[in-house]
Amino acid sequence: MIGVLHPPALFDLARRGRHRESRSDHQPEAGERILVVDDSLNTREIEKEVLEAHGYRVALAEDGEEGLRMALEGRYAAVLTDVEMPGMDGFTLAARLRREEKYRATPIVILSSRGREEDKRRGMQAGADAYLVKGDFNQDNLVQTLRNLLG
Repeated sequence: MIGVLHPPALFDLARRGRHRESRSDHQPEAGERILVVDDSLNTREIEKEVLEAHGYRVALAEDGEEGLRMALEGRYAAVLTDVEMPGMDGFTLAARLRREEKYRATPIVILSSRGREEDKRRGMQAGADAYLVKGDFNQDNLVQTLRNLLG
């Protein structure tokens, strides 16, 4: 599944999302925690607002190394990660999580500005279940992708 994200639109959609009801009947189960890994503070906060507006509990990590540490210390229903981060990138994080028994079946979504087919293929080969491209953000696409993966 490929989508497009646009950070300025994220702010507007997150604000509006807090004040409207979800169009889907599926609500996150109690305790569904999502780990968001991105080196951009603004992006992390936007994604957190969007997801919390739809009933998810969100933990934030500022790079792949912190994300891996948090994932290993806790349990998350899904992981959303950027690709380009200092230290451990999102491809490496996804591959590393897939080696862990408790994350073999956990949905991993890559959110990246990299939109080349080669990058998308690499993300899926690393273990991502979905690869969304930042640019023209669509809140519903992100939330629906997550809901579809979580069942």
